[in-house]
Amino acid sequence: MKLRKKIKKSIVLLSILVVTMLSSCSDDIPKINRIASKGDIPTIAIDGFKATFTENGLTKGKLKAKRLEQYDDVVEPNTKFPKGISIVFFDESGAIESSMTAKFAIFYNKKETWEAIGNVVFSNINGDVLKTEHLYGDEKQQKIYTDEFVQITSSNGGVIKGASGFESNSEFTIYKFIDVSGRIAIQDEFGSDADTTSQSLAPVKKSNELKKKTAPRPIPKKLKDGVKLK
Repeated sequence: MKLRKKIKKSIVLLSILVVTMLSSCSDDIPKINRIASKGDIPTIAIDGFKATFTENGLTKGKLKAKRLEQYDDVVEPNTKFPKGISIVFFDESGAIESSMTAKFAIFYNKKETWEAIGNVVFSNINGDVLKTEHLYGDEKQQKIYTDEFVQITSSNGGVIKGASGFESNSEFTIYKFIDVSGRIAIQDEFGSDADTTSQSLAPVKKSNELKKKTAPRPIPKKLKDGVKLK
């Protein structure tokens, strides 16, 4: 069976996707309010934001938000989703490969970092589901992390809880916890379920035929510099 071609699946792509969508969307935007004032007032405000990211004619991602605010005239230019965000990535067949939702999200354009806050739920290509209240992403270091409580439910039913935080590669396929408790069921590595209570856990690697790393795609300079809508 022909293996599906994989593209990089990571919530660090959220920042790239947002900027790309902002630069390519026009008629799909229901309402755009351009504001000339600086400071705490957004340069651009979009209500009912919906956008689609395509690659070679195929839909690769969709983003929805009740409101988007872009701040250009500040020390740290950023894009905010103050009323929540929902983003989904698709494979070549149109099936969902990863997704994230949160009550609030902010992307720092120059630093290439982001934060998701409030009921953050993220799923990866393996079917693992991460839940936390505050998640950080660093595109340059290719990692996601938090110092708050986090729970991950694996596709085979195992539940891992990190009381003092968690760190992962940007694809959320190799991760480690701080102050672990819960039941871990990782058949691929150990052959049977294992229980752990309040102990440090080494990075967990999950074997899967779909997990075939590809080199990160280069980020066009224009995406890193942010975007301005006309």
